[in-house]
Amino acid sequence: MTINGTPKSFGRTRRPKAILDDSLISNKQGATSVTCVAAADLADNLLSADAGKNGYKTENQRFLHLQIENDGTDDTVTVYGYNYAFGGWAILYIPVGRKNGADTTAELAYVEAKFTTIDGKKMLTIPIHGVDRIAFVHDGSLADMVVRAACTTF
Repeated sequence: MTINGTPKSFGRTRRPKAILDDSLISNKQGATSVTCVAAADLADNLLSADAGKNGYKTENQRFLHLQIENDGTDDTVTVYGYNYAFGGWAILYIPVGRKNGADTTAELAYVEAKFTTIDGKKMLTIPIHGVDRIAFVHDGSLADMVVRAACTTF
């Protein structure tokens, strides 16, 4: 909706909308981080009482938004996906498209959702296309890495 040429709606639009609102936000959600676990600790039966071992439900969202913060050491975090229909965890692979026209199989167009040696903060958006649960797996030396996650449909 536009009033006197100024967009007044919030959320999805059919065409680009100018970013105009830089006002103070009085009520906002506080930042929360997720628990990273070892791959061997992921619970296929989703019955663990320990944080992170059942992963986190996505509620059939389309995109996973991550903020990863680290001190540049060699810490690694890998995103795992779980579908109720399959009953087990697997590394999430994300599409990266053709690499120099060298793709000879569909598998070559995907890479692991794996992030290593981040120095500072990095924000990422990953397509998850309805994966039921997401887990965050560390390489065993997770020292200073903080992972925050959220999901959206659009």
